[in-house]
Amino acid sequence: MLDQTNLLHSLVVNYTLNDNKVDSFVPFILETIANYQLLDTEKVGQEAGSAEQGSVHKWCTRINSLLQSKVSGAKWAGISFVKISIQQSETLFIQNLQSWSSALLTLLTRPESTLILSDVILTLSNIFGKTINKPELQREVTSQQLPRFNTTLLNLSENQELLSCIQFPTIFRPFVENTQKLCLGVLDGTFDYESSVVQSAANCLASITNTGGKTNSLVHWKSISLRLIGSLNFLLDRLFDTIDEEKHASNNLPQFEFPSVSDDYIIAFPILFSRFQCLCECIISLVSLPTSIPVHVPMNQFLDFLCRVYNVCDGSFIVNKDKNEFYTLMLGVPSLYVHSNKVLSSLIICAGEYFTRHLRLISDIILKLLDQSKDKWLLRNSTYRLTSLCIQKYGIGFVHFVSSPLLASIIDDIRIKQKPQRDVLTDVISNTGKKGGKNKKRKITNSDELINSGIQEFNNVNVDVQISALEVLKTLLMVDGSSIPYNIRSTIDNIILSRILAPFSQLTNSSITTRNESDIQLKLYECLLALIVAPSAFQPTILPHALRIFSSGLKAQPRQLQLFSSQALAICDLMLHSRLPPLQRLPNDSISLSEKNIHESESKETGNNIESKENSNNIVPEKNDNKIEPKENDNIELKESVNNIEPKENIEPKENSDEHLKNEGETIEPSIHTLKFSEIDMIPEHSDKKRVHSGDGSDFDAEDQARMFKSFRSDDYTDSDNEDEEMPEIVPDGPDSDYESLDE
Repeated sequence: MLDQTNLLHSLVVNYTLNDNKVDSFVPFILETIANYQLLDTEKVGQEAGSAEQGSVHKWCTRINSLLQSKVSGAKWAGISFVKISIQQSETLFIQNLQSWSSALLTLLTRPESTLILSDVILTLSNIFGKTINKPELQREVTSQQLPRFNTTLLNLSENQELLSCIQFPTIFRPFVENTQKLCLGVLDGTFDYESSVVQSAANCLASITNTGGKTNSLVHWKSISLRLIGSLNFLLDRLFDTIDEEKHASNNLPQFEFPSVSDDYIIAFPILFSRFQCLCECIISLVSLPTSIPVHVPMNQFLDFLCRVYNVCDGSFIVNKDKNEFYTLMLGVPSLYVHSNKVLSSLIICAGEYFTRHLRLISDIILKLLDQSKDKWLLRNSTYRLTSLCIQKYGIGFVHFVSSPLLASIIDDIRIKQKPQRDVLTDVISNTGKKGGKNKKRKITNSDELINSGIQEFNNVNVDVQISALEVLKTLLMVDGSSIPYNIRSTIDNIILSRILAPFSQLTNSSITTRNESDIQLKLYECLLALIVAPSAFQPTILPHALRIFSSGLKAQPRQLQLFSSQALAICDLMLHSRLPPLQRLPNDSISLSEKNIHESESKETGNNIESKENSNNIVPEKNDNKIEPKENDNIELKESVNNIEPKENIEPKENSDEHLKNEGETIEPSIHTLKFSEIDMIPEHSDKKRVHSGDGSDFDAEDQARMFKSFRSDDYTDSDNEDEEMPEIVPDGPDSDYESLDE
């Protein structure tokens, strides 16, 4: 077995002594330490030998030397070695906490590169975070070093990429005001909302609410949320200056101070759109951040703000101002919709069942966005994601408001369209307006035009929109798939099956790549499984087609599609072979009934006469207005025995088949012999016939037995008795919600 002490000593001696080359060996050193766990706590503790302690001591000494080096690569190597040391060894963390934190803070105050400063901030955050449950270390190190760390971060505010999360809120309380100004300086619209610095600033501003204690945190959280709404409303006042809109009470809310923008809308609008996006990201972080105590969320103000955004469209009334400013506003309205959808999604997740009373409002918003986003793919994708969340959250209550128009939009986005066939050889260009006035045939010089002159299948909808639409369809089918109208359900089935069976190579859409093809194929398989799980009651099941598709999916690519096909086949197997408890079998004596008792019971219940015809083996009940009511216990043994008998193609009449029939024209009672399970003898496997012994000792084919009682078995399943019955109305015992009046 390898001596790990020698391994660590080899790493220190061979790869860390040269400051100019140590940075090139950092990946190899870290991988070796991680594989062998050379710095594990159990190996550097008190039980470790002197040789092992000596190697670890050289390792720590070398780290301190690298942190104080003048070479940037050596400093970066020392920071990386500190990270893995505190990660693997608790003993090394406690022993070197004071020296390593001081050295890292010294690096933070120097004009180092952004890479080194970022690594120092992350490392110090991890070091201070590991002292949370250690009061002695907090008292000796954290309480002294953390204020210096926070001050240094604020001094680095010019480098906006160095924002970090805040820990130890009590120690950080003196820096709240300066940190808030720093965050607002990032959120003023000068940075892209997707950048990491904006995300960090939004998280940092939301984290400030936890620094005021229980009472102050509640007040601070509400204050920041109202100020964010007020800032957004003030921003919308400038954007919607050309629109005639109603005045809202939320306009009087307090707001944050941001730099003023130019009076020229051409310069101001891009900054205002970016500021709107950043503030929406801040609201999302605020409502998503866990709080130590319950807080009051101003839902009414949030809804007023969202409705104000959604009410603006290209059909809004314009005041007497420059129309070019209105057209410039319309350029950024889809972006306002997208970020409003994000805020609404966060509020739905945060508020739980609060929005149940506003389902009609939310459904109207979604249907309006779907109608306006036919050619706006980013907005349509965002709307589909919001719709999927609402269906998952509120179920059939929400589906009731959006089902038909939503399905129409989904079908339009996922269906395969066809271009009509075009005969390019007879494509004539009229030149009557030109000199000469003669019609001339156009000369075709592009061979692709000849190749693609036939019927072309295509889908020009964005791939992300198709995936989102299929996700909404799957969610809707799982919630309320059985209630979809027959014609729409049949269309959905045909589209899903045709898209799965049709290869993507036949589609003339260059936007579908191999990766996108696999993503869409997986979503189609998920929708197919949802169609099976929630079948329609008015059309045949597509389960046989699904079985073949899922079976072929076991050999398809990628691997994720194979795994899903395997799971889908398991679900289909449960549908085909239901797992039920074993049936209780009664003794043979109690199952067998005498022929006489059957005649008497049938004559008392039905009172019908059955005509007998000569040379006929079937007993046909007489047509009568009275329906034959089969007795509950009749033919129990017959159904269980006859179901196991295979029908025979050519059935010949037997000599004793008319023994119980009377002369023509007379009415008789049906003579049914009830079989016992013990009376059925199965012929060996090599024979293709089965013989049944009758009660009088004669033999006849099992196929004749099945044919004889075919008409009686069909009567058992008639629905004629229930034709005039109506389904009872479902009357709820109470109101739909607590807000409905109980007195009507």
